[in-house]
Amino acid sequence: MLTLKQPRVLTLLSFGLVFASPTVYADQWQFSVEPYLMATAIDGSSAIGTIEAPLEVEFDTILNNLDSAFMLHFEGYHQSNWGFIADWGYMDLSKSHNAPKLGVLSARVRQAVLELSVAYRFSSPSMGDWVNYVGIRRWDNSYEFDLDPNFMSQVSVVDRDEDWIDLIFGFHLNKQLSEHWQLTTAGDLGGFNLNAKLTGSFKLGAVYQINPHWDLGMSYKTTYVDYQTGQRGNKNFFSYDTFTHGPQISVSYQF
Repeated sequence: MLTLKQPRVLTLLSFGLVFASPTVYADQWQFSVEPYLMATAIDGSSAIGTIEAPLEVEFDTILNNLDSAFMLHFEGYHQSNWGFIADWGYMDLSKSHNAPKLGVLSARVRQAVLELSVAYRFSSPSMGDWVNYVGIRRWDNSYEFDLDPNFMSQVSVVDRDEDWIDLIFGFHLNKQLSEHWQLTTAGDLGGFNLNAKLTGSFKLGAVYQINPHWDLGMSYKTTYVDYQTGQRGNKNFFSYDTFTHGPQISVSYQF
Protein backbone atom coordinates (compact mmCIF):
# COMPACT_ATOMS: atom_id res chain seq x y z
CA MET A 1 0.00 0.00 0.00
CA LEU A 2 1.46 3.35 -1.10
CA THR A 3 1.72 6.18 1.38
CA LEU A 4 2.13 9.88 0.66
CA LYS A 5 5.86 9.62 1.41
CA GLN A 6 6.49 6.95 -1.25
CA PRO A 7 5.43 9.07 -4.26
CA ARG A 8 7.65 11.86 -2.95
CA VAL A 9 10.60 9.45 -2.76
CA LEU A 10 9.89 8.18 -6.28
CA THR A 11 9.67 11.76 -7.55
CA LEU A 12 12.99 12.68 -5.95
CA LEU A 13 14.61 9.55 -7.42
CA SER A 14 13.24 10.42 -10.86
CA PHE A 15 14.67 13.95 -10.68
CA GLY A 16 17.97 12.51 -9.48
CA LEU A 17 18.17 10.14 -12.44
CA VAL A 18 17.32 12.94 -14.90
CA PHE A 19 20.07 15.18 -13.59
CA ALA A 20 22.59 12.39 -13.03
CA SER A 21 22.22 10.84 -16.50
CA PRO A 22 23.89 13.70 -18.43
CA THR A 23 26.78 13.61 -15.97
CA VAL A 24 27.28 9.87 -16.43
CA TYR A 25 26.89 10.26 -20.19
CA ALA A 26 29.44 13.09 -20.29
CA ASP A 27 31.96 10.97 -18.36
CA GLN A 28 31.90 8.50 -21.27
CA TRP A 29 33.24 11.14 -23.70
CA GLN A 30 36.51 13.02 -24.18
CA PHE A 31 36.56 16.26 -26.15
CA SER A 32 39.25 18.50 -27.63
CA VAL A 33 38.77 22.11 -28.78
CA GLU A 34 41.59 23.54 -30.88
CA PRO A 35 41.51 27.07 -32.34
CA TYR A 36 44.44 27.66 -34.69
CA LEU A 37 46.11 30.22 -36.93
CA MET A 38 47.58 29.40 -40.33
CA ALA A 39 49.97 31.48 -42.46
CA THR A 40 48.03 30.58 -45.59
CA ALA A 41 49.31 30.75 -49.17
CA ILE A 42 47.50 29.55 -52.30
CA ASP A 43 49.18 28.24 -55.46
CA GLY A 44 47.56 26.86 -58.61
CA SER A 45 45.11 28.09 -61.22
CA SER A 46 41.46 29.09 -61.45
CA ALA A 47 38.94 29.92 -64.16
CA ILE A 48 35.58 31.71 -64.03
CA GLY A 49 33.69 31.64 -67.33
CA THR A 50 36.12 32.60 -70.08
CA ILE A 51 38.62 34.15 -67.66
CA GLU A 52 41.51 31.82 -66.79
CA ALA A 53 44.56 32.81 -64.80
CA PRO A 54 47.30 31.33 -62.60
CA LEU A 55 46.54 31.71 -58.91
CA GLU A 56 49.53 32.57 -56.71
CA VAL A 57 48.61 34.35 -53.50
CA GLU A 58 51.31 34.71 -50.87
CA PHE A 59 50.63 34.99 -47.14
CA ASP A 60 51.52 38.70 -46.94
CA THR A 61 49.03 39.43 -49.75
CA ILE A 62 46.31 37.58 -47.87
CA LEU A 63 47.23 39.30 -44.60
CA ASN A 64 47.19 42.78 -46.15
CA ASN A 65 43.74 42.24 -47.65
CA LEU A 66 42.17 40.13 -44.90
CA ASP A 67 38.81 41.30 -43.58
CA SER A 68 38.11 38.35 -41.28
CA ALA A 69 39.19 34.78 -40.61
CA PHE A 70 38.23 31.95 -38.27
CA MET A 71 39.79 28.50 -37.83
CA LEU A 72 38.68 25.81 -35.36
CA HIS A 73 39.24 22.07 -34.92
CA PHE A 74 36.99 19.97 -32.65
CA GLU A 75 37.10 16.25 -31.76
CA GLY A 76 35.11 13.99 -29.48
CA TYR A 77 35.58 10.31 -28.62
CA HIS A 78 33.31 7.91 -26.75
CA GLN A 79 34.74 5.29 -24.42
CA SER A 80 33.94 2.76 -27.16
CA ASN A 81 36.65 4.56 -29.24
CA TRP A 82 34.11 5.81 -31.80
CA GLY A 83 33.97 9.55 -32.26
CA PHE A 84 33.78 12.51 -34.59
CA ILE A 85 36.06 15.19 -36.06
CA ALA A 86 35.06 18.67 -37.21
CA ASP A 87 37.27 21.34 -38.75
CA TRP A 88 36.28 24.74 -40.15
CA GLY A 89 38.47 27.37 -41.79
CA TYR A 90 37.16 30.67 -43.19
CA MET A 91 38.81 33.63 -44.94
CA ASP A 92 37.24 36.86 -46.27
CA LEU A 93 39.51 38.99 -48.48
CA SER A 94 38.78 42.27 -50.22
CA LYS A 95 40.69 44.95 -52.12
CA SER A 96 39.85 48.12 -54.04
CA HIS A 97 41.88 49.84 -56.77
CA ASN A 98 41.25 53.34 -58.06
CA ALA A 99 41.96 53.67 -61.80
CA PRO A 100 41.59 57.34 -62.85
CA LYS A 101 40.27 56.52 -66.33
CA LEU A 102 37.97 53.65 -65.35
CA GLY A 103 36.87 54.27 -61.78
CA VAL A 104 37.10 51.99 -58.74
CA LEU A 105 37.58 48.26 -59.21
CA SER A 106 36.64 46.26 -56.10
CA ALA A 107 37.38 42.58 -55.52
CA ARG A 108 36.14 40.30 -52.76
CA VAL A 109 37.00 36.63 -52.32
CA ARG A 110 35.65 34.36 -49.61
CA GLN A 111 36.68 30.76 -48.97
CA ALA A 112 35.30 28.42 -46.33
CA VAL A 113 36.26 24.77 -45.90
CA LEU A 114 34.26 22.57 -43.52
CA GLU A 115 35.22 18.98 -42.69
CA LEU A 116 32.95 16.55 -40.80
CA SER A 117 34.00 12.96 -40.16
CA VAL A 118 33.16 9.82 -38.22
CA ALA A 119 36.27 8.43 -36.54
CA TYR A 120 37.56 5.34 -34.76
CA ARG A 121 40.54 5.56 -32.40
CA PHE A 122 42.88 2.88 -31.14
CA SER A 123 46.26 2.81 -29.39
CA SER A 124 49.34 0.65 -29.12
CA PRO A 125 52.65 1.10 -27.27
CA SER A 126 54.68 0.95 -30.49
CA MET A 127 52.40 2.99 -32.77
CA GLY A 128 50.78 5.54 -30.43
CA ASP A 129 47.27 6.92 -30.85
CA TRP A 130 45.94 6.15 -34.33
CA VAL A 131 42.64 7.43 -35.76
CA ASN A 132 40.94 6.32 -38.98
CA TYR A 133 38.07 8.44 -40.28
CA VAL A 134 35.64 8.86 -43.16
CA GLY A 135 33.74 12.05 -43.84
CA ILE A 136 33.06 14.98 -46.11
CA ARG A 137 34.89 18.17 -47.04
CA ARG A 138 32.64 21.05 -48.10
CA TRP A 139 34.12 23.90 -50.14
CA ASP A 140 32.33 27.25 -50.25
CA ASN A 141 33.96 29.78 -52.58
CA SER A 142 32.56 33.20 -53.44
CA TYR A 143 33.98 35.73 -55.93
CA GLU A 144 32.80 39.31 -56.47
CA PHE A 145 34.46 41.78 -58.86
CA ASP A 146 32.70 45.13 -59.26
CA LEU A 147 33.55 48.19 -61.33
CA ASP A 148 32.31 51.59 -60.20
CA PRO A 149 32.97 53.74 -63.30
CA ASN A 150 33.33 57.49 -63.17
CA PHE A 151 29.96 59.21 -63.76
CA MET A 152 28.12 55.85 -64.17
CA SER A 153 26.35 53.30 -61.98
CA GLN A 154 28.25 50.33 -60.58
CA VAL A 155 28.70 47.31 -62.85
CA SER A 156 29.11 43.75 -61.58
CA VAL A 157 31.89 42.13 -63.61
CA VAL A 158 31.87 38.77 -61.76
CA ASP A 159 29.50 37.49 -59.08
CA ARG A 160 29.98 33.76 -58.60
CA ASP A 161 29.35 31.29 -55.78
CA GLU A 162 30.68 27.75 -56.04
CA ASP A 163 29.87 25.12 -53.40
CA TRP A 164 30.59 21.41 -53.51
CA ILE A 165 31.12 18.43 -51.20
CA ASP A 166 33.84 15.77 -51.44
CA LEU A 167 34.04 12.37 -49.78
CA ILE A 168 37.31 11.85 -47.86
CA PHE A 169 39.11 8.96 -46.12
CA GLY A 170 41.85 9.83 -43.67
CA PHE A 171 44.06 9.05 -40.70
CA HIS A 172 45.54 10.90 -37.72
CA LEU A 173 48.52 9.73 -35.67
CA ASN A 174 49.98 11.03 -32.39
CA LYS A 175 53.23 9.39 -31.31
CA GLN A 176 54.71 10.13 -27.88
CA LEU A 177 58.40 11.13 -28.20
CA SER A 178 59.12 12.20 -24.61
CA GLU A 179 57.29 13.25 -21.48
CA HIS A 180 55.97 16.46 -23.05
CA TRP A 181 56.52 16.10 -26.81
CA GLN A 182 54.43 14.28 -29.42
CA LEU A 183 54.88 13.78 -33.15
CA THR A 184 51.61 14.44 -34.98
CA THR A 185 50.72 13.65 -38.57
CA ALA A 186 47.45 13.46 -40.49
CA GLY A 187 46.34 12.97 -44.06
CA ASP A 188 43.33 12.23 -46.22
CA LEU A 189 42.38 11.47 -49.81
CA GLY A 190 39.06 12.06 -51.56
CA GLY A 191 37.15 13.44 -54.48
CA PHE A 192 37.07 10.36 -56.72
CA ASN A 193 35.20 12.34 -59.42
CA LEU A 194 32.05 12.48 -57.29
CA ASN A 195 32.44 16.27 -57.35
CA ALA A 196 36.12 17.13 -57.37
CA LYS A 197 38.43 15.02 -59.50
CA LEU A 198 40.81 14.75 -56.57
CA THR A 199 41.28 16.30 -53.15
CA GLY A 200 43.64 15.55 -50.31
CA SER A 201 45.51 16.99 -47.36
CA PHE A 202 48.62 16.25 -45.32
CA LYS A 203 49.86 17.67 -42.02
CA LEU A 204 53.09 17.08 -40.11
CA GLY A 205 54.14 18.69 -36.85
CA ALA A 206 54.84 18.49 -33.14
CA VAL A 207 52.73 18.95 -30.01
CA TYR A 208 54.00 20.19 -26.65
CA GLN A 209 51.87 18.96 -23.73
CA ILE A 210 51.79 21.80 -21.21
CA ASN A 211 49.64 19.84 -18.73
CA PRO A 212 46.93 17.14 -18.93
CA HIS A 213 44.43 19.66 -20.34
CA TRP A 214 46.45 22.07 -22.50
CA ASP A 215 48.61 21.45 -25.58
CA LEU A 216 50.53 23.75 -27.92
CA GLY A 217 50.83 22.56 -31.52
CA MET A 218 53.10 23.58 -34.42
CA SER A 219 52.74 22.00 -37.85
CA TYR A 220 52.73 22.49 -41.62
CA LYS A 221 49.59 21.62 -43.60
CA THR A 222 48.75 21.52 -47.28
CA THR A 223 45.35 20.87 -48.89
CA TYR A 224 44.92 20.11 -52.60
CA VAL A 225 41.78 20.22 -54.73
CA ASP A 226 41.12 19.76 -58.45
CA TYR A 227 37.53 20.74 -59.23
CA GLN A 228 35.71 21.96 -62.31
CA THR A 229 32.14 22.32 -63.54
CA GLY A 230 30.50 23.50 -66.75
CA GLN A 231 31.93 23.63 -70.27
CA ARG A 232 35.30 25.26 -70.89
CA GLY A 233 34.89 28.48 -72.86
CA ASN A 234 31.31 29.03 -71.67
CA LYS A 235 30.08 31.47 -69.02
CA ASN A 236 29.08 28.61 -66.72
CA PHE A 237 32.60 27.16 -66.60
CA PHE A 238 34.47 27.14 -63.29
CA SER A 239 37.69 25.41 -62.30
CA TYR A 240 39.76 25.46 -59.12
CA ASP A 241 43.06 23.55 -59.12
CA THR A 242 45.04 24.73 -56.10
CA PHE A 243 47.26 23.96 -53.14
CA THR A 244 46.36 25.83 -49.94
CA HIS A 245 49.32 25.48 -47.61
CA GLY A 246 51.32 27.01 -44.78
CA PRO A 247 52.58 26.64 -41.20
CA GLN A 248 50.02 26.70 -38.42
CA ILE A 249 50.06 27.13 -34.66
CA SER A 250 47.32 25.93 -32.35
CA VAL A 251 46.26 25.75 -28.73
CA SER A 252 44.23 22.71 -27.69
CA TYR A 253 42.10 22.15 -24.59
CA GLN A 254 41.00 18.61 -23.60
CA PHE A 255 38.13 17.90 -21.25
